[in-house]
Amino acid sequence: MGDRTRRTRRDVLRATAGAGAAAALAGCLGGGDGEDDVEALDAPEGTEVVEVGPDGNYVFDPEELTVSTGTTVRFVWLSATHNVAVTSQPEDADWSGHDTIEDRGFSFEHTFEVPGRYEYVCTPHRGQGMTGAVVVEE
Repeated sequence: MGDRTRRTRRDVLRATAGAGAAAALAGCLGGGDGEDDVEALDAPEGTEVVEVGPDGNYVFDPEELTVSTGTTVRFVWLSATHNVAVTSQPEDADWSGHDTIEDRGFSFEHTFEVPGRYEYVCTPHRGQGMTGAVVVEE
């Protein structure tokens, strides 16, 4: 057997290092095959869903959601390091959003009872334009 076909431990480590780094990075970014592995997307009938950071993008999807009074909205994290910080809401409303930074798989719900416009941002990604709104109509 010649030297060309003989592999050293160093050769094997060099060849597999890229694959290991890619796998580790996928784990940090959420990996998986997208939305299908986040159970919180299966909201009960009548509940609207806002995706937080889908596909690792700095967006809420939809960016603006229009609902009727009494509708529950579920916010579902599809990537890491996001929050939902309220920037404005109707005077009589008491929505606190979710200021704590959360990771993929987290979700929370709020039932919007007061008509008006509710605006929010992801604080860490405000500079990237990660803003959203829920418009509640009677």
